[in-house]
Amino acid sequence: MIPRRLVLVLALSLNLATGLLINNSQATIPNSTLVKLKIPSPERDFPIRTVYVWTPAVPVDQITVLPVVYMLHGWPGSPSGLMSAVIPQLTKAFAGGSAPFIAVFPDGNSISHPDSEWADSYDGRAKIETWLTTNVIDKVEAGNIRSKDNRAILGFSMGGYGAASIGMHHPNLYGQIISLAGYFVVDDDTNVFGNKSSQIAKIAYQSPANFAVVANQFRWFLGESHQDYTPLIRGQSVAWAKKLKGVNASYTLSSASGGHSYTFVANEIPIVTKWLKWSAVPAVTPSPEPPIETLTATQTPTVLTSP
Repeated sequence: MIPRRLVLVLALSLNLATGLLINNSQATIPNSTLVKLKIPSPERDFPIRTVYVWTPAVPVDQITVLPVVYMLHGWPGSPSGLMSAVIPQLTKAFAGGSAPFIAVFPDGNSISHPDSEWADSYDGRAKIETWLTTNVIDKVEAGNIRSKDNRAILGFSMGGYGAASIGMHHPNLYGQIISLAGYFVVDDDTNVFGNKSSQIAKIAYQSPANFAVVANQFRWFLGESHQDYTPLIRGQSVAWAKKLKGVNASYTLSSASGGHSYTFVANEIPIVTKWLKWSAVPAVTPSPEPPIETLTATQTPTVLTSP
């Protein structure tokens, strides 16, 4: 559940969708805002898809220079589940001095292929990757399209796979990839990539290992709970870290408590906010907000950073 102090605003004087700002350099947002956007997608399953844009409490005239992080949920899952784990931790981290950014939570579910893998399906019924890398960026960042140095992509579970796959498919769009309990192998439970014998090229395109050659163009954060015993997930972060080391890519390995759950995500987010690095942007100071309830780690996370 989204904390009550967050306000869902459908019509704002501050309109992130069109990049309009209040013409008052002294104006501030008294609280963070959560905006629900409906963004067209070039597909049959969901011609209109939903995106939630969370903006921290910073001076209004500085919002358009904030970096942006796109956050992908797992399956089964939805933006609301990921927001419940992430937003309270971001609020606390920004109030504590971490560099603020805008967090974007798109809906990556599909009708024809429920386990969407955040991909364009082989039959064109879902075009989630295309939608996310074109329509969503254009709408969310209208007025100031960020450089890759001020844009990152994060995902949990299936979203972790999606973040890695989409990121490496589009190295010109993202500078940092965060995979939390993600995987780096093809796992197609609902035939989104098609029959193996007839869709060899599509399956090859969806295999992260085939794009390792561009992996050194990103900073990588690989989080996997030491309590995660999910067969698909266990050991994936370490295995991918070895591939990253082989191509001289920068990576960080992190292992927080929480198993394969949103508690684990919540425990990793404070570390992620400190890990992220952005290109030069004007310093912004979040406005103070009332204390909120947050999920807390039951064990201090272990963080290892590559040389």
